[in-house]
Amino acid sequence: MLCQHCKQNEATTHIRRVINGAAQEYHLCAACAKEAGIAAQFAAPEFGFQLSDLFSGFLGSSLRGQSLPAPPRCELCGSSLDEIIRGGRVGCARCYETFAEQLQPTLQRIHGVLKHTGKTPETDPAVARRKQKEQEIARLREEIAAAVQAEDYEQAARLRDKIKTLEEGGESNA
Repeated sequence: MLCQHCKQNEATTHIRRVINGAAQEYHLCAACAKEAGIAAQFAAPEFGFQLSDLFSGFLGSSLRGQSLPAPPRCELCGSSLDEIIRGGRVGCARCYETFAEQLQPTLQRIHGVLKHTGKTPETDPAVARRKQKEQEIARLREEIAAAVQAEDYEQAARLRDKIKTLEEGGESNA
């Protein structure tokens, strides 16, 4: 398959992007992917020899015939970082913890944030009430900050009390 950008080289980088259920696929050659800043961190080094051969040249023959240690795997599902990169999907939720250091830059670039905000089912009234309460508390905290900035400490105390009531399970009289 030819690169969709330059239409000259063989496509080696395949990107699938899903936005609101609509999937888009891009197929780029290594040069176009590098130019676009894509896949630089995912690119596997292409050596015509084993790394153990390289090291054995420096350290003598002590490493010759020995393989490098196996790459780390997720304790829960057994996925390796290489499998995640090739497949474009993590194996399980634990993979995010196991490979956090390697995945965070990509997740930040793709999603813009590292904390999952997700969607909540709108049909569940308990979830909707909890979300509404969290939003109300956040709004009240902003109002407290503004009241303190304006040196209106009485208003800040009232707002603090409203937050305490909400956090204890009561309703706000906003």
